[in-house]
Amino acid sequence: MTVRLLISLWLVAVLAVSLFVGCGAEESPRAAAVGGDSAEPAEEYNPHDVPITEEQKAELRNETAKFADAVAKLKQLRNEVEQETAAGIPENPYKAHQALDKADLVLQWLPETARNSSVAKEHWETVNTAANDLRTLFEQVHQKIDNKQEPDFAGVADEIDRKIAGLEGISK
Repeated sequence: MTVRLLISLWLVAVLAVSLFVGCGAEESPRAAAVGGDSAEPAEEYNPHDVPITEEQKAELRNETAKFADAVAKLKQLRNEVEQETAAGIPENPYKAHQALDKADLVLQWLPETARNSSVAKEHWETVNTAANDLRTLFEQVHQKIDNKQEPDFAGVADEIDRKIAGLEGISK
């Protein structure tokens, strides 16, 4: 009985020590990327790719609460991305990132917006498929900007326009 008690206490002590050793003062990789003491700059941090704030999300959600308004907003964001990437890789891609991030949010919400806006149930699958396809197309442009490659918006513009036109047809 005494041996079991000693072994149990020893295991608890080892476990406690390992937990405390694991809680060292090392910075997380994200903290280092944002402004830690690291001597070499982090490649992950992009000052132009600023996340959309909760306030901006709430405002965007209100602007796109109706299906027709959401489709109109997508068209506006599509035009902003085209304008920002027309000359190739934007020198300051902040506006392109913001437009792409907002388009992604609107597209995530689009199926729910369609249901809440009394879009006929027969169109729900089309809306969902178009939203997913558009997210993929916009993400291609976004990834190229992030990778400092030619965005090639023209390469996806026709398909984006077809998908948005289909959504506009449903919204009427």
